[in-house]
Amino acid sequence: MNLRFSFSWVGLAVFALPMLINIAYVIFPPVGAANEPAAIPRPLEITERVSRIVYLIAVTLLVSGEPVSRRSAALYIAACFLILYYAVWIRYFAGGRNVALLGKAFLFVPMPLAVFPVLYFLFAAVWLRNIPAAVTAVIFGAAHIAVSVRSFR
Repeated sequence: MNLRFSFSWVGLAVFALPMLINIAYVIFPPVGAANEPAAIPRPLEITERVSRIVYLIAVTLLVSGEPVSRRSAALYIAACFLILYYAVWIRYFAGGRNVALLGKAFLFVPMPLAVFPVLYFLFAAVWLRNIPAAVTAVIFGAAHIAVSVRSFR
C-alpha cells in the first residue's frame, strides 16, 4: 500500500457523484407522507455518519502512489453500481415521487438505495487502490444498510 497525503479531485468526484441526486430530492420531495421511521440506535447512527466522513477524508486525501487504470475491472464495476443507483432514483422520480419506491427492491436487490452506493464506494476505493477507504466503505455499508432497513420497516 503506497499511499501519500495529497488532495484528489478524482476522489472528491467519486464521493460527490452519488450525492448529486440528493439535490433533486430536496427540490422535488416525496409526494404524500412517509411512514414514521423506527428509532435508530444512536451508536449505529453515529457509526454511519462518522464512517461516511472518514470515507470522504480517505478517498480525497489519501492518494495511491500507483497510477489508477481506466481499464480496471473495479472501475467498471463501480460505474455499474452508480448507474444502478441512479436508475433507482429515476424510477422514484418517474413513479411520481412515491416514497414507497425508495425502499422497494430493484432487480431483485433489496434496499437498493442502501446497497448500490455502498458497493459503488467499495469498488471505487479498490479502483483508487485506497485500502483505508475500502475498509471504511465496508464499515459504512454495514451501518448504512442497517439504518436503511430500520427506516423502511
